[in-house]
Amino acid sequence: MYKKFLNFAIFFAFVVVILGAWTRLADAGLGCPDWPGCYGHLTVPALPDGSIIEGFERPLEAFKGWMEMIHRYAAGILGLLIFAITYFVMRGKPHYHQSLGLPIFLSFFVILQAAFGMWTVTLKVHPIIVTTHLLGGFATSSMIFWLRLKQSRPQINPTYVPGKVRLLSLIVLIAIVLQIIMGGWVSTNYAALSCGTDFPTCQGQWWPTMDFGNAFFLGPLGQDYEFGVLENPARTAIQMIHRIGAVVVLSLSLILLASISRYRHMKGNVVAIALILFTQIVLGIINVVWSLPLPVAVAHNAVALMLLLSILALIHKMTRPL
Repeated sequence: MYKKFLNFAIFFAFVVVILGAWTRLADAGLGCPDWPGCYGHLTVPALPDGSIIEGFERPLEAFKGWMEMIHRYAAGILGLLIFAITYFVMRGKPHYHQSLGLPIFLSFFVILQAAFGMWTVTLKVHPIIVTTHLLGGFATSSMIFWLRLKQSRPQINPTYVPGKVRLLSLIVLIAIVLQIIMGGWVSTNYAALSCGTDFPTCQGQWWPTMDFGNAFFLGPLGQDYEFGVLENPARTAIQMIHRIGAVVVLSLSLILLASISRYRHMKGNVVAIALILFTQIVLGIINVVWSLPLPVAVAHNAVALMLLLSILALIHKMTRPL
């Protein structure tokens, strides 16, 4: 039962990340201007679009409101699943030993994640809040996935993996996390199309005019950040940093794959990571040249999560008896 809950929680965490990406990329983050309800209701009010509801300045957009509320409902279900997982661990239900530390931390973390969801709305999609909320979704998924990995069947005949390969895998993990953060910063500052539809160049140049000084401008709380506030040179700098980061992640990942390809029991990991990397690169290019089609942009977020989890699975395999 514990493993079934973990499997279901992993699936739901994936769904929540996708719904969050869809909500953000469809500019529906303020579809409901209050929290946890929507215009003071548990569901989106059944009123015509453009209606002004007493107590709220923002006109109703029902479709955006439903996108936001469905995301909240799914996140709420995920939170209940995480509490159930923690309860199972406290009752000693896991087949293989599981300490209480990570499940309890995960339970508190999901509460914090809900708070960031609230602040995303009340602080009017402030980029640092939205990016942190995005990273929190990836972190929640990763912790659930790690719990599930720890319940996989131990094998015999351990194979020695050199320390430098393990270190490289951790470096790749850190690079991917930083790239995910940067991708969130691109999205929350509406910088995805700051280079136009040019690739691999940007605005027809290899090194366009950029403002790195304001690329990480945090801005005051309370201001409305929907559709972004940065000038295009700052947005261009954000986009170019993300592109450079992609090259770094790709290079490090290829070195890691070459290092582990000699180990027979890691062939599946090599193939999976390589396919995910290729898919992510293609999606990133399509996002630019096709002007950020919504399904492709959402898929770019989903595959980023898949890449993160695939590296975690590899690290887990390296750090346990096989």
